[in-house]
Amino acid sequence: MIVVIGSGVAGLSAALSLARARYDVKVITKSVTGGSTPIAKGGIAVPVGRDDSPEIHAHDTLKAGAGLCDEGAVRYFTHQAVKVYYQLQEMGFKFDPELWLEGGHSRRRIAHRTDETGAQLHRFLYHRAVEMDVKIVEAQLISLKASNGRVKGVITDKGEMEAEKVVLATGGYNSTFKFATSKGNLGEGIASAFLAGAAVADMEFVQFHPTVTEDGFLMTETLRGEGAKLINDKGERFAFAYDQRGELAPRDVLARAVYTEYLKGNEVFLDLSDVRELDKRFPVVSDYLRKRGLGSRVKIVTAAHFTIGGVLTNVKGQTTLENLFAIGEAADTGLHGANRLASNSLLEGLVMGLNISDFIEDDWTGPKLNGNDLIELEVRQAEGLDLDSVKEGNWRHLGVIREGKSLEEWLNVLKDRHGNAWSLVSYLATYSALMRRESRGSHYRSDYPQQDDSFRKRFVLVRKGSV
Repeated sequence: MIVVIGSGVAGLSAALSLARARYDVKVITKSVTGGSTPIAKGGIAVPVGRDDSPEIHAHDTLKAGAGLCDEGAVRYFTHQAVKVYYQLQEMGFKFDPELWLEGGHSRRRIAHRTDETGAQLHRFLYHRAVEMDVKIVEAQLISLKASNGRVKGVITDKGEMEAEKVVLATGGYNSTFKFATSKGNLGEGIASAFLAGAAVADMEFVQFHPTVTEDGFLMTETLRGEGAKLINDKGERFAFAYDQRGELAPRDVLARAVYTEYLKGNEVFLDLSDVRELDKRFPVVSDYLRKRGLGSRVKIVTAAHFTIGGVLTNVKGQTTLENLFAIGEAADTGLHGANRLASNSLLEGLVMGLNISDFIEDDWTGPKLNGNDLIELEVRQAEGLDLDSVKEGNWRHLGVIREGKSLEEWLNVLKDRHGNAWSLVSYLATYSALMRRESRGSHYRSDYPQQDDSFRKRFVLVRKGSV
């Protein structure tokens, strides 16, 4: 049996791929609502426009990744994007005809279904899985069963289960921050893999979304591609002061710009007055505005949105533990580098999920560790911090703008209190952030505000004694 843990876009597409290839597959999920997939508003980055190509898409991805992308992974995913785009349509999923533009992209390449692509895609994949009699069980992952460098099954709150292969599709850890775009992503899969001996990487890179309402509604990036403007309460359009691309700058730049405006004592708004046919083209946003009696100017803040770091994998999803795959946001393939290009996340999950049946029987090669800084960390068997304390601490010390003394203070708290998943992933992220004495992509250090070529490397962490 193959066990898939998680029911977002990565997990469901993997289950479908394996079921269609006639493997015995079971999905274990703590919630069938699909984690962060349903909140993905924009779409899937696919280079299918007449003026576009996988090479141009790769160039944009590498530029956003700030020198830390794995170029082989980037070229793999941008070429696979076209295949996945047509495969989904052959399965019956219908995209809107217009391609959208998002920040960091030099071409219109965002394939979407209205302005709730993630929700529409999740419903589609879930119903397809049910139609194919894929077994979906609600249970909480406790740990992985592993020995001698090989995973043999899983332990959940409902018992143990043997498995020939385990596929982690458990998402990231953005919900360990006080302000976040999702509620249930606490890093359980990443923590379980690390404890079992798998390598994790790039844990310091957390992407903050620049346009989230105070009650947590995600104002899709595409709005800025279609004419929405960022203004402060003085009426100033400030984005160009931070980057010549203005509202079309990558998320890391705009998140810091919005955050800095608040540090100056200004409030920030998204002005939608120039967005063409808002009601027709963005029905979910329009419905949100109507229900709350809001006009065309909406107050926004930054929030933790996507965690680039995760279980180190190759593009097949193979980890450093035999028989353990990781896909989607739980994985770190090197596609995103130091900063994810918008709408490459659904793409990554779909490519890894839909292709997994092609690789499930391959010889186990695992990701290459050469060229990276390999660090062994000791894990102490101690009580973990409560979730609210971690959320407060992460936002204060590991947020949009970081500083060495603050990171060290938080690390000293976590090093003796990481006995649960959210405390452990926070410990790993804080350790890596303190080690990276530079600013690169989504990681910004006020005490090291410049990019430093001596840190053009990835930090790979393993549990002490597992190498």
